[in-house]
Amino acid sequence: MIQVTLTAAGHEVLEAEDGAQGLKLAETEPVDIIFSGCQLPDMDGPNFTRKIRSLSEHKKTPLIAISDSPDDEQKEAAKSAGGTGWMVQPVMPEKLIEAAEGFAARIDLLEAKARKKAELKKKRDEAAAG
Repeated sequence: MIQVTLTAAGHEVLEAEDGAQGLKLAETEPVDIIFSGCQLPDMDGPNFTRKIRSLSEHKKTPLIAISDSPDDEQKEAAKSAGGTGWMVQPVMPEKLIEAAEGFAARIDLLEAKARKKAELKKKRDEAAAG
């Protein structure tokens, strides 16, 4: 459902069958946001999240845990492991799109700010060099 919803909204979606495959994708493909189950076939969600966070390129990648339970203990475990957000199934399609597009807009804004900062630094360095 996640893949169908986000693809229909114009997003490219990569799918993994388990945590190991998800980690491999995250290491080899550009990924802007990660939606993950709380219990994967080969590891639990918090363990997957910690492993994602150990990858230098994904220290700040938004990671949304999706659970079939509103259990506060699971939610806190996901957050403590470095999760960014939490959704309870069934997830409404508009909420998935809202999350993906909200994080994408935030990423675009942060990248624009970083470019602007780099441009200003370059101008200051050039002015100082004379």
